[in-house]
Amino acid sequence: MKALIVAALIGLALVAPAWADPSGSYKVAGTNPDGTTKYAGDVTLTKTGDTFKVVWTIAGNTVTGTAVGNDDILSIGYASGTQPGVGLFVKKDGKWEGIWSYLGQETMGVEDWSQ
Repeated sequence: MKALIVAALIGLALVAPAWADPSGSYKVAGTNPDGTTKYAGDVTLTKTGDTFKVVWTIAGNTVTGTAVGNDDILSIGYASGTQPGVGLFVKKDGKWEGIWSYLGQETMGVEDWSQ
């Protein structure tokens, strides 16, 4: 019986990170795909069922997207005006580090989120 309980606790510990919730407000700092134009703003991540709503506010403009993932990695689809794009973010040393690009573009931007 003890072995069963220990096995269940170990299994729960292995699954728990998938339930982690990265929701919150973050400060954004990034560089556009041209490699030189920098930007800063805010981003809010809100859990919406199995996905997350992502809302960036940068220089008075709002960009909205949807993310899938957990407290370690996020894959994001978004639209900036009429331009769709994708992003991939990983959590490292307490902040999010990501790359992103617009559909059809051959270069990537970089972006960090910190609280």
